[in-house]
Amino acid sequence: MLVIILTAGCGGQAAPPSAEAVARQAEDSAGVRIAKLVRLDYGPAMPAPPAEDDLVVPVDIGECDESRTTGVMRLGADASDLTTTFHRTNVPGEVKLVPDDLSSMTTRAISIDGSGTYEHRADRRDVPAGKTWLHHSGSGCGTLERAVGSLDLRAILSPEVLRKLTAPAPSPSPSPGEVIDGVATVVHAGSAARSDFGGHAPGVDPATLEVLRERFRSVEVSWRLWAGPDGLPRRLRLEEAVPAAEEGEPRTSVTEIDFTGWGSDVAIVAPPGEQVHETRSCLAAEPR
Repeated sequence: MLVIILTAGCGGQAAPPSAEAVARQAEDSAGVRIAKLVRLDYGPAMPAPPAEDDLVVPVDIGECDESRTTGVMRLGADASDLTTTFHRTNVPGEVKLVPDDLSSMTTRAISIDGSGTYEHRADRRDVPAGKTWLHHSGSGCGTLERAVGSLDLRAILSPEVLRKLTAPAPSPSPSPGEVIDGVATVVHAGSAARSDFGGHAPGVDPATLEVLRERFRSVEVSWRLWAGPDGLPRRLRLEEAVPAAEEGEPRTSVTEIDFTGWGSDVAIVAPPGEQVHETRSCLAAEPR
């Protein structure tokens, strides 16, 4: 196993690798605050149809969709409580059909290892009267996504992914970064195919898995990871390009995540049982 040693600058003490530092936080069941911004770009705008009786109907205006997530994760207990609100950006005012703030689509997701995922949607999608939460605890949920290369919050803070993000080759040596959350940082940068972050997929049809992995091999991921002198990640920026995206699917995405308050005392509990509706549909532990 190849690991690197981060330094805090001239005369500073050596810092442990990020994976080991996060593992120690998990042993103490400590929490960390999350602020995440995702922007999906669907590519250039399609031309509008010809005017007819002074009426022009826009077809595809090439808008960006944005999701903003805040919340907390508790590492040792493998739990998270995250709230995501969607926004629409870059839509010209004269053709705007929806508001920028799509707060009606706000999603809160509580995920607890061993208890499954609870999801609360502001628009109460699929929730019967008298209930406010959807719940699913199927063991197979998320298996296929992890197999083809998941880079959700849980994966990013796993030792396997952190070691890949901080591996020195073929990435350049870490460079000095700015002060984040009150500490000086160094920056790791690199790129790889999305499929390089895939894992084991027990019970998944091998033929289906190979088709999906082949598709994700064309998805290039580049990253910049800011780590503090304690080896803990403070910021991560991911850029993904999907050259084979089908019409209506995002062609590129940019994800920016800030990690603050490492070691915070975080309590994450399941919603009251009388407010929960059981569903057979898998729920995303991390809202999108």
